[in-house]
Amino acid sequence: MKILHVITRLVHGGAQLNTVMCCAEQARRGHQVTLMTGTETGPEGSLLEHARQQGFRLIELPSMVRRLHPVLDALALLEIYRLLGEGFDVVHTHTSKAGILGRAAARLRRVPVVVHTPHGHIFHGYFNPAKERFFLLLERAAARLCHCQVMLTQGDLNDHLAARIGPEEHFLVIPSGVDLNDFAPGPQTPEALGLPPDRLLVGTVLRLVPVKGIFDLLDAFALVSRRFPDCHLAVAGDGPLRAEFEERVRALGLGDKITLLGHLQPVAPFLRTLKLFVLPSHNEGMGRAVVEAMAVGLPVLATRIGGLPDLVEEGANGRLVAPKSPDELARAWSEMLASPEQLTAMGQASLRRAHAFSAEVMYDRLERLYDTLQQRYVKAL
Repeated sequence: MKILHVITRLVHGGAQLNTVMCCAEQARRGHQVTLMTGTETGPEGSLLEHARQQGFRLIELPSMVRRLHPVLDALALLEIYRLLGEGFDVVHTHTSKAGILGRAAARLRRVPVVVHTPHGHIFHGYFNPAKERFFLLLERAAARLCHCQVMLTQGDLNDHLAARIGPEEHFLVIPSGVDLNDFAPGPQTPEALGLPPDRLLVGTVLRLVPVKGIFDLLDAFALVSRRFPDCHLAVAGDGPLRAEFEERVRALGLGDKITLLGHLQPVAPFLRTLKLFVLPSHNEGMGRAVVEAMAVGLPVLATRIGGLPDLVEEGANGRLVAPKSPDELARAWSEMLASPEQLTAMGQASLRRAHAFSAEVMYDRLERLYDTLQQRYVKAL
């Protein structure tokens, strides 16, 4: 098949890594794969150089920007439309901006198969209510321009159905896969990462943005550290709120108990140093970092939001709490640390559960989806 993927930008993030992995695997399987992406980067770091080395065609599109920009958006739409003149069998769009422009261009070009993966949604937690409502209306309109939307979890699907994006038969759940070989459990020395060797290490991997609940994390840890003074919080990630995050750490007097590592690649060595993984997001389509933590055998404490309940089974491989509730987060956190035996059992359950989210599962299900939609299209002709 001749396949075009379109994504808004290739910063370090779950959606972007998922897209690059799929492009690389589809190219290895013999398909003609092109990835078109915007060139914007951010404090999260860029995956552009990594993508250039993966064996598929990469087209960088400066006019594809994350913010609303009528002139650049129109230019990006035109550039995608021109590229589609090469004749693609499948167009697969990713994330909101690229999804709207890519689906519109594909419909204008009458591409046989058009698939969209939102990688979560922006219906709440990202913008002010007026802008969120605007994007919701755009997503409802764009949903009619593709043949199928791929949701990462059932929770993600439920959110889209509740928002009336489209009928249930328009969606298919395919989790964002993780290469389990890269995240096998194994020994790791905390000192190699600049972490204290004699502390109870708890950590997270996230972007330093409001929707990830980063200040809930700090407020909860301030409470936990009173009961467990040997607990040390390690945060891998970066983002526009780094300075504000560091200022809050200082204000809480936690400077000697928190290590901000910035962006890490690869992340598996860091995860292997931890005893517990925490993700306090306000909005999460799936939570790829949670799957990575599960794959190294970590128990998980996360918020009961979006697709996270599809990954974390309450009391089995972790705990779930309400979002935006530092007190409840701290309570569950403390209860988990108070029972090392329970942490061990939950970690083992995470290992078993991670296999359902392997990269191979994702690749095979996506390939079957393309085949099914192609056959349906040909039959319709």
